[in-house]
Amino acid sequence: MINLKLTRVYFIALLLPLSVQARNAPWVGVDLKGQPCTGQAQAYGPWDYTKGDERPKIPVVEEYHFTPAVENHIKGKSGSIEQDLDYTLRAVPNHHKALLSAIRYQVKLNKKILGITTPLMTPVECYLQRAIRFSPTDFGSVSLYAFYLKEIGELDKSAEHYEKALAIDPDNAKVEYSYSLLLIELKQYDKALEYAKKAYAHGKPPKALKEKLIKLDVWKEPGVE
Repeated sequence: MINLKLTRVYFIALLLPLSVQARNAPWVGVDLKGQPCTGQAQAYGPWDYTKGDERPKIPVVEEYHFTPAVENHIKGKSGSIEQDLDYTLRAVPNHHKALLSAIRYQVKLNKKILGITTPLMTPVECYLQRAIRFSPTDFGSVSLYAFYLKEIGELDKSAEHYEKALAIDPDNAKVEYSYSLLLIELKQYDKALEYAKKAYAHGKPPKALKEKLIKLDVWKEPGVE
């Protein structure tokens, strides 16, 4: 039986000018096992999640492939959860919410949480590397890769990617906050304090980071010995 919902998205892709569809979004890098990253061929897109002029092309993908149920790993929309995440990330390589959903899915799979047993169609690190290659000025994809590396215990590599994210978007309070928390795990307390103070200077992140550094006797309040 023909999946009419899925067919509609493919049909829209066919109506687009060839020059619009011809953008390059190759699979790059290797997975955590050292195998070359590969994935399904491009269908619709690829579109850049950070480009305002391309955002109007994205809702049709989200409507048929990235619903709240897919994002939260409850059920698929036009296929399985893994198929819908894959389609979304092939169409919009740096879709931040979909990348985060794929990361969360993989973490659940690793920890055998909520009965998730089916692997993603492409390793999450490959989706992330492709997103970064596709949109090199998007700090969000780099920061998400740093978060994923932290989640799987690759702390030094995570730190490298937080540095890269901040090189793209300096003074980003959210990234500085996350990086400071990682530096605490690495026991690099002076550097953690540096980025914590930057985070609070550039935004209004949660107080938990400051409280953690105070307990570690790293953050000194004025007048307190």
